[in-house]
Amino acid sequence: MDTRRRGGRRTGLTLGLLASMALAACGGPSELTAQGTQLAPGADARISADIDSDAATTRVAVNVDHLPPPERIEAGSERFVVWERPSSAAPWRRVGVLDYDANRRNGRLAETTVPYANFELLITVERQSSPQSPSSAVVVGPTSVG
Repeated sequence: MDTRRRGGRRTGLTLGLLASMALAACGGPSELTAQGTQLAPGADARISADIDSDAATTRVAVNVDHLPPPERIEAGSERFVVWERPSSAAPWRRVGVLDYDANRRNGRLAETTVPYANFELLITVERQSSPQSPSSAVVVGPTSVG
């Protein structure tokens, strides 16, 4: 009888451990990093992605450090724009504009929702805030998220 009791405890502990691991795997956003391209070689991007697989959406936030001013990357540029697309066959869609701090040389995109659980993310330098498509001045990416 003692052997059955110990076996039951082990099974219970094992199931409890597996349940804890499953909850930890589902709990909270994943953190990704990406380095800048040749146009911004010192840039370091941190991407926080909280994926909701059931709804096929992702809450995403982006922080980029060591980012030179946009006009130093491409003359006449004023903004860093974040883009996403679900696959390489799809067109890029504008997600938002980095809030750029020239003194600190960093940019931030506050949390926003992307309508996919898996997608590519790209950051470009642009002359305006709402371009129809990304310029060729890519500073980060493309990076796979999800």
